[in-house]
Amino acid sequence: MISPATLSLDYAAAVVHTLEQEMAFNPKVFVYGEGINDAGAYLNSTDGLAASFGEARCFDVPNCEDALVGLGIGSALMGYRPVFVSLRVDFLMLAMNQIINHAARWPAMTGYQVTVPLTIRALIGRGWGQAAQHSGALYSMFANVPGLEVVLPSSPAEGAGLLLTALRSDKTTIVIDDRGVFGAAEDMPSVIEPIPFGKARVARAGTDVTFFAISSMTRFALQVAEAVSASGISAEVLDLRTARPLDKETIRASAARTGRVAVFDIGWPGFGLSAEIARVISEASVLQRPLLSVHRRDEHTPSSAFLEDEHYPKLDEVVHRVKTHFS
Repeated sequence: MISPATLSLDYAAAVVHTLEQEMAFNPKVFVYGEGINDAGAYLNSTDGLAASFGEARCFDVPNCEDALVGLGIGSALMGYRPVFVSLRVDFLMLAMNQIINHAARWPAMTGYQVTVPLTIRALIGRGWGQAAQHSGALYSMFANVPGLEVVLPSSPAEGAGLLLTALRSDKTTIVIDDRGVFGAAEDMPSVIEPIPFGKARVARAGTDVTFFAISSMTRFALQVAEAVSASGISAEVLDLRTARPLDKETIRASAARTGRVAVFDIGWPGFGLSAEIARVISEASVLQRPLLSVHRRDEHTPSSAFLEDEHYPKLDEVVHRVKTHFS
């Protein structure tokens, strides 16, 4: 049977399809994580892998992030391409020594005689009132470290292409899956092609202001851009795709073209994406107005669905801020 040229897949199905494609192509790829063989595990994004490839290449493991990242590092050093599925990025704090002191630094410390091609998937984003230890973005901590790659897809097609690049990279790559991009399906090629890291995409063309966005905030930025267009503000929306490497060339060029910039960040404001983009742009001295930052509140996520909703930026409030700031 001939496969269709395109498939309509939601984010979870796109991830599964990409893993199936690469696992069939490369027998060195294997997937492991906590409960990933359970039905519906990790928002259905590992469904069917054990049935297709056997439990030697897709298997459940105990709850011990430090040891599990160490397992991945050792396997990667032996020529495998492991994919560690961590339930939430918050729990990777238990493995920071492994990720930073070992996975990120061993290539440099050996004069680049070894590589650590480990992919780590971790979940972030708002949910049902999950409180502080289950909802932190935290990706800026990893993006600060040389030797790591940090990926934040904004849609199913983006998730598929960026994940494939991660699976083929010789560096340790943290793929941040945001709950906000799970859900709606979109068409994509049945044969997934890699999307290069460090290359932003234009999600919407515009001339008056640039919205730099990442992860689920790309969709939010598009909603804001549509809303302010009625007031005559033409916003270009750039999906940055990766926090490390960051597409500094495109950031500078777009900021120079519009002279006005807003950053839509899924993380906290301090020491994060907004600050880094401000630094990159300031080196070129191109802004006509001060940078506007859109982000969650600078506090820990509360533990009820109602309070959690208040923790994140609201469309009408951000639209008002954009109009006031850039008009």
